[in-house]
Amino acid sequence: MNICLFTPSFLPDIGGMEVVLDKLARQFQYLGHKPIIVAQRSRHNTEIPKLPYKVIYYPRPRSSVWLLQYVEHVLMREHKRHRFDIVHSHLVYPTGYIATKLKKRLGVPVIITSHKGDIIPESRYRQRFITRKRMCWALENADAATSVSSALKNIIDELTSNKANTIVIPNGVDIPSDIPGLMPETCAKVSGKDFMLTLGRLHHYKGLDVLLNAVKLLSEQNTEIPHLVIAGDGKEMGNLRRQTAELQLDDKVIFTGAVFGDQKHWLLRNCVFFLQPSRAEGMPLTVLEAMAYGKAIIGTKISGISELVTNGENGLLIEPGDSVALSKAILILLTTNKIEQMQQQAKVFASQMTWPIIADRYLKLYEELLM
Repeated sequence: MNICLFTPSFLPDIGGMEVVLDKLARQFQYLGHKPIIVAQRSRHNTEIPKLPYKVIYYPRPRSSVWLLQYVEHVLMREHKRHRFDIVHSHLVYPTGYIATKLKKRLGVPVIITSHKGDIIPESRYRQRFITRKRMCWALENADAATSVSSALKNIIDELTSNKANTIVIPNGVDIPSDIPGLMPETCAKVSGKDFMLTLGRLHHYKGLDVLLNAVKLLSEQNTEIPHLVIAGDGKEMGNLRRQTAELQLDDKVIFTGAVFGDQKHWLLRNCVFFLQPSRAEGMPLTVLEAMAYGKAIIGTKISGISELVTNGENGLLIEPGDSVALSKAILILLTTNKIEQMQQQAKVFASQMTWPIIADRYLKLYEELLM
């Protein structure tokens, strides 16, 4: 099967969607299919990564509202070259809209996958009348729309008045190897010691300001707690560093910056538990990854996280934005005798969400649409 994965963002940009696309492409190729990624060129990076499957980059259009004809031309051109059996668009707009608009000319099924940021109420595309209208039309007219969580399915159903063929297919995870990994240089002070970990893009919606306040509350109670390692980079880095200094937590908090490969593996392998105090999520890959390492999770009662974490079984759930509840949850995991059971349950859950399982669900959907 020739599978076009059509996306407005891909490697070398790093984010949840880019990781999902890479994992799916690798699985499809391993199973004997031919994945071809058609992706918008990165705004920030110029070095193209070497990948085991074909990637076609197209220039970024000057306007994502009025100047999409060139992107349409690229998709049609590559279809003529490679004869796609299916076009799987990631994000509803603009790629989902473009593929659905060209569906008759392509003559193949079109699937749209939402990864949260494109359809939530705060989305700039949803807030503009014309792009919102195009998004709804695309979702209603695509052969199928998939979402990574049931909450996102509900948003799609609401946007389309239940006219979309919406299916939930969650994100997947790799089962980690037993190699020790490579400790980031910034983590020398926690070598051989317990530490708490949060990992991902540093954005306001991740709730890391709440986490720092929770750590401060515990320190004011003279509670002995492990260091907090904040791994990742993003536009909130400066604010979080300032907050850390203002709260006098420099001796308790370590910022590693972006981590990949062996360093990320070391952090996930050696942390005592994982924190995801987000205000909003689609389905966070970092939570799934931590669970695959057998780590208990402290997360928030929001869509995406609450579909992965069962309170009291594989982690603890609190209300978003509540630093007092978060500090209490941290204390519970540090003192409870149930953490080993939570760790085991986390690992069992992750084993049911591996990338081969998730890729197979997509392939079955493709086959159904091709019948």
